[in-house]
Amino acid sequence: MKKSVNPTRLFLLLATILVIGCSPEQAKEKGGNLKIGWASRSITPDQPVFLSGQFYARISEGILDPVMATALAMESDSGNGVIMVSCDLVSIENELRESVLLKMKQHLPEFNVNHLMINATHSHSAPFATAQSISDVYGVDQNDLGSNVMAPEDYVEFAAERIAEACVEAWKGREISGVSYGLGHAVVGQNRLAVYEDGSARMYGNFNDPDFSHVEGYEDHSVNLIYCFNTSKELTGVVINVACPSQVSEHIYQVSADFWSDVREKIHEEFGRDIFVLAQGSSAGDQSPRAHFQANAEERMQKIMGLDADGAGQQSLARRKQLAIRIVDAVLGVYPYMEDQIEWSPEFGVTAKNMSLTRRLISQEDVDYAVELAKEHADLYEKAKIEMETNDKLKEDPRWYKDVTGMYRRLQRGDATKERFELQKIERKIPFHIMVVRLGEVAIASNPFELYVDYGIRIKARSPAVQTFLVQLSDSKGMYLPPKRSVKGNAYGAIPASTLIGPEGGKELVEGTLEMINSLWKEEQ
Repeated sequence: MKKSVNPTRLFLLLATILVIGCSPEQAKEKGGNLKIGWASRSITPDQPVFLSGQFYARISEGILDPVMATALAMESDSGNGVIMVSCDLVSIENELRESVLLKMKQHLPEFNVNHLMINATHSHSAPFATAQSISDVYGVDQNDLGSNVMAPEDYVEFAAERIAEACVEAWKGREISGVSYGLGHAVVGQNRLAVYEDGSARMYGNFNDPDFSHVEGYEDHSVNLIYCFNTSKELTGVVINVACPSQVSEHIYQVSADFWSDVREKIHEEFGRDIFVLAQGSSAGDQSPRAHFQANAEERMQKIMGLDADGAGQQSLARRKQLAIRIVDAVLGVYPYMEDQIEWSPEFGVTAKNMSLTRRLISQEDVDYAVELAKEHADLYEKAKIEMETNDKLKEDPRWYKDVTGMYRRLQRGDATKERFELQKIERKIPFHIMVVRLGEVAIASNPFELYVDYGIRIKARSPAVQTFLVQLSDSKGMYLPPKRSVKGNAYGAIPASTLIGPEGGKELVEGTLEMINSLWKEEQ
């Protein structure tokens, strides 16, 4: 049977053949005042590292796919400039951001570092980038885990150097450019909280339980897109904003960018290997890439689509490829309409501030509960530590450290809850760096949290922008931020030990972000 021609790809080919470009001089004559630069760097380590994303320690045993830092620099004639960087990391720790800022000040003294937005894609198999020592994080000495393993604080400097290099190259490579924006859809993230008849909720709970009542929250399947073009109307890169953390390959012992690696590969297949992809996660603290029901049907489709060469299922490479196809299909579906929508002189503005948000206040009862939970792990940790010190055969298993480190991390949650209880008496608010960019009728707003979808919808619904891109896990580690209904359900992401900010601070974030967005649209209101 003769294979049919894909109409979308045919359209793209014809558009490429028929395109009529313009020179930089002509763009200037048309009033083009937007300059864009792109760059990327691999932040893949050249030796074993600790992987972030689970309670227990994992030492990398190879590289499944590279982790990248991709920078997009934008500037208008008004002098406003911004650099947005996407990193295949689980979060952006304060120490990493500060190191990047220091290097930026050295190499780009003219750039306002308050206008630098660094976001993590939340890959659960990315290197652990923190200034904390291994003994503080996992309760074991790093020497017991291998002298050839890069310490997390060393990885901070390793990654910061390369992130800063990408920023500098992108900024210095700015050229007159145009942008188009569009909206697609793809089922990537799905709400992971099961609510039961008694009102309790459970992350990754059993949806087949007879007492299962409903899925806790709304699901956001929008794919917000910005396409960037040079003066010949050739695509140079695309911003892809999806409400889902990249955590399909979340338990593996290899360095991985998760499904964003597959997205990049597929974009390169469709558009060419010189196309940049700026990956952003929208508010998705309660979403994940797992199919929480109909999982068998999803797995069957992976096999039918021929994606199962390395296996199929919830946490397989086939699942990653399946999600990448959905995302890139959204990119391809919108792209044919973008050439007629290019803006060479969009309204452009940037605003940034340290926004102080009210802490989630925890009670003595919360502390007692957290300490009681930690006691069990404390006893298990002490027993495991004794075995570690006395059983010479234990370390014959290359992953012998998994249980003891996991126990230590869990017992720490009790101590952390106690510390917060004392700290809230003297520090009721916590400052977070928040940034908003206006690009034509698009607003791009950062936040440091694993922000539940409810808050994202509140901002998007009330924003004056035609499209609002929310970029979670930006610029610092804010932990989960759940709404009231999730706090009532008391699932993992909503318990005191998992949060710094609660519903009161969440409302402040919404109102503060909208105030910043509105300030960039004030003349039109």
